[in-house]
Amino acid sequence: MKFCIIGAGNGGRAFAVYLASLNHAVNLYNRSLERISDIIKKGGIKSTGEINGFFPLEIITQDIKLAVRNVDVVLVVTPASAHADIAREIAPYLSYGQIVLLNPGRTFGAVEFKKIIEQERKLSPVVIAETQTLLFTSRALTKNEVEILKIKNSVDFCAYPEELTDFVFSRIQDVFPQLNPVNNYLKVTLNNIGMLLHPTLSLLNASAMDSGRKFKFYKEGASPRSCKLLDAIELEINKVYQRLGLKQLRFCEWVRNSYGVEEESHYDAIQNIEAYKNIKAPKKLTTRYFTEDVPTGLVPIASLADLLSVDAPLINSIINLSSILCGIDFQKKGRTVYNLKLIDYIKEKVFSTNFLEIKQGQNTEMDT
Repeated sequence: MKFCIIGAGNGGRAFAVYLASLNHAVNLYNRSLERISDIIKKGGIKSTGEINGFFPLEIITQDIKLAVRNVDVVLVVTPASAHADIAREIAPYLSYGQIVLLNPGRTFGAVEFKKIIEQERKLSPVVIAETQTLLFTSRALTKNEVEILKIKNSVDFCAYPEELTDFVFSRIQDVFPQLNPVNNYLKVTLNNIGMLLHPTLSLLNASAMDSGRKFKFYKEGASPRSCKLLDAIELEINKVYQRLGLKQLRFCEWVRNSYGVEEESHYDAIQNIEAYKNIKAPKKLTTRYFTEDVPTGLVPIASLADLLSVDAPLINSIINLSSILCGIDFQKKGRTVYNLKLIDYIKEKVFSTNFLEIKQGQNTEMDT
């Protein structure tokens, strides 16, 4: 099969190495030259960790048209905050039958992506799907290098709409046996672990990050007491899940499935994930832990809580405090069930007609 990978950060490089190691043709696209200049010079990526060696790539380019031409699957491996721009950029060049897989979609990523392509093309010629989390724990090194710390044991994915999930699985199952098809889009897209961990731990370590202090984000940034806040946020998220009729979010269960770590508390689970132990904290405050995980994670959950009349004071507080710290109105910028026009979809899935009539009057215009 032939793949296009959009994004040459740690995740994109890990995907490129993984696919090239299986002898698949790989095109790598990145918007800026800086991130791919050394990869172009060397003709490929040098990998250490779970996959070792040098792996040549077919095309390494800043030309998005060239990157997506004649490929079977487009893997978008960028922060979710970039999804809307990428959808607009690739829409003119997509061809019928291609699969676009967001890695990960965060919350409602495939919905946003599909709507933008339909706006640009007046129809969606491709199948859009998203994973629940990134398949790899990895870090980009200097020049053309990457270190793959862990290939997760199991990662859920789903297409939007769900009935196309089996088609996607039939095409990629031999390449990605770790990807588990789930025919319930809400179950995958709302199971966003990043929104639980990143904004809260970043808020609690804001001064250290803002001053550029060196510390290990998970190992040192997550203390037993700070993890009690994660417990409380998980409870608020699960109130929303309960109203949606979804299985409860259990971080420790996710850790067990993804990393094989058996622990019963947030703190113990975080401390015992081997791949997390040496991950360094960002040296500045405004990072994707806020700019991605708040507008594409906590804001969608908060909008669902509003629609369901579920109290979520902690989630809303984190959104508001993050907005103040970063100088960005995440509530306005983020994905919601209202601006993505998802109320009818949610109604069809889980809600009663009477409940939705109460909330139907809110603004449902898409704001991307």
